[in-house]
Amino acid sequence: MNVIGIIPNLTKDVNLKYTSMIINEIIRHGGEYLVTQKIASQIGLDRGVENEEDLLKNSDIIVCLGGDGTFLSVARMAYKYDKPILGINLGTLGFLTDIEKDDYKDVALKLLTNDLDIEERMMLKAEIIKNKKVESVDIALNDVVVSRIALSRILHIKAYINDVYVDTFPGDGIIVSSPTGSTAYSLSAGGPIVEPDMNLMVVTPICPHILYSRSFITSGDRKVKISLDENYHNKAMVTVDGQKGVEVASGDEIVIGKASCTVKMVRLRKRNFFNILRSKIYYRGGL
Repeated sequence: MNVIGIIPNLTKDVNLKYTSMIINEIIRHGGEYLVTQKIASQIGLDRGVENEEDLLKNSDIIVCLGGDGTFLSVARMAYKYDKPILGINLGTLGFLTDIEKDDYKDVALKLLTNDLDIEERMMLKAEIIKNKKVESVDIALNDVVVSRIALSRILHIKAYINDVYVDTFPGDGIIVSSPTGSTAYSLSAGGPIVEPDMNLMVVTPICPHILYSRSFITSGDRKVKISLDENYHNKAMVTVDGQKGVEVASGDEIVIGKASCTVKMVRLRKRNFFNILRSKIYYRGGL
């Protein structure tokens, strides 16, 4: 049987109610689970691993409880260990998660017996280059965003594909998203909806100060280079999956392409992408 590692969002899972329910179901089916010592002590369990890194190393499948932000945070760790992730939605939208909180009873037995499908999602690799040297490298599931720092002036962003100049976009910034990220920030900025199994990148200007500006799509096998126009002495923030930020200035470059790794997402039922769009986005109502 699989060993199930459980990572909850303590803000979303109040009093670890749903974490406890999942653990009880795993025990009922004779399975093994792992939680950190911090979570174990809060629930009153007598065992737990030292930290999330140990949990990831020693689990076969990871269950995260929270919303899309929680899933992104866990995915940014789990891909390093090639571990599949199941998301249980305790938030509002839950576009990345597979299971709603009230369906938790279906989870344990299917995970323990491998009654599941694995869906692999493309990731992005972002390199920040300063003075012609790579200063930092990060991996994104959703997107890499270059945006204005608070109270800063309009950015003038130059975009290239495989070192071929595309255009300069004056505005609040630019988003480079994976197919998975096309339904996140990029969508809010007017970008297209892309099926998640495609091999491509979407480049979407944020509040561009030109009338004709639109998103453009390029192959996942190419490189997108973003730089701040040196004539305007701007500073900006590069944010990866909304989780980590690095400040850049005029003359710095951000090079984004397809990463060699993927995120493995657990699916316990057949899901139609367009059905998910209708239920999660079009019919959200007041959420």
